Amino acid sequence: MINKDEKLAEKEININEKYEKNKLINENLIKSLENKLRESEKEILEKEINIEKEMITIFSRSHKEIEKYRKFSLEQLLSELLPISDSIERALSLIDEDKSNKIFIEIKDNITNIFDLLKEFFLLFHVKKIDSFNVPFDPSIHQAMSIKYSNEIEPNQVVTIMQPGYILHECRLLRPAMVIVSNKKI
Repeated sequence: MINKDEKLAEKEININEKYEKNKLINENLIKSLENKLRESEKEILEKEINIEKEMITIFSRSHKEIEKYRKFSLEQLLSELLPISDSIERALSLIDEDKSNKIFIEIKDNITNIFDLLKEFFLLFHVKKIDSFNVPFDPSIHQAMSIKYSNEIEPNQVVTIMQPGYILHECRLLRPAMVIVSNKKI
C-alpha cells in the first residue's frame, strides 16, 4: 500500500506536471497573441500610412483643381470682352486725326483711355494677343479665312490679320486669330 506521503508526493508531481504543461501552453498562447498583436499593429500602421498617402493625393488633386478653376474661371467673361476690345480698336482706327476738331480729339482720347484700361485688365488676367503677322500659319492658333496668291511671299505665311487671336495664361486659346494666308500663284 501506498502511504499518504507517497500519495501526496504523487499528487504533487501530477500538479507540477500539469502546472508545467499549462505554463508551456500559456507561454505559447502569449507568444501567439503577441505575434498577432504585432501583426495587427503592423497592419494598422500600414493602413494609416496608406490613408495618409491617399489624403495627400486627394489634397494635391483638389489643390490642382482649385488652382485650375481659379486660373480659368474667368475664361468665358474674358472671351465675351474680346469683341468689345475689337470694336474699340476699330473705332480708334476710324476716328480722323483732324487736329482742328477738338471734339473728335477729346472723343479719341477718351476711347483711347478706355482701350488702355481694357488692355491693362487683360494683362491682369494673363490674356495676351497672339502675334500673328508675317509668321507661319499655325492651325492651333490661327483660323485661315482666305488665301492670298503670290509668288513674292513665302507660302503658308500669315499676310493679313482680320481679327486678332488671344491666349490665356500662355497655354489656353481664348480665340484663334482669323487670318489670310499666302500661297504660291498657280
